Amino acid sequence: MSALTEYKDSLLFEVQKEFWNERGKGARYRLTLIGTDFIAGKVKDPKDIDEIIAFFKNEGFCSDITTEEDNFSFTMTIKGCAFKDVRDGFMNKDQQPLSCPIGNAIMRAIDLQTGLAPELLPIKRDGDTCIVGVGKIASSEVTAR
Repeated sequence: MSALTEYKDSLLFEVQKEFWNERGKGARYRLTLIGTDFIAGKVKDPKDIDEIIAFFKNEGFCSDITTEEDNFSFTMTIKGCAFKDVRDGFMNKDQQPLSCPIGNAIMRAIDLQTGLAPELLPIKRDGDTCIVGVGKIASSEVTAR
């Protein structure tokens, strides 16, 4: 790993950690849109999950992403993630990462497609693989029907 990459990962971790120190668990809900504008500017349709996944893989953000979806949740299995060191920085201290830039782009696409307000679930790790769950949270318009 280059010094520049290591430094960027360290900065990303430290900024999130300081936000956690100030806000606690509430910080997690403030970071759901981080990185989404950047990705939206790189893809033709920021609602197209397949296009977003292809972008991440083609640009080296990760080596593979597989997904599973049901009415209430969306799960991504992300292999070879470029943000693994940031994830490990939190998990090695027995804390959950505050956000997942890849997960954020997918959550934003779900929001744009459905109008549901998705929420990042606890991230699980399996070596080089992240399992990122997203809960689909219904808006008051959906639940009032």
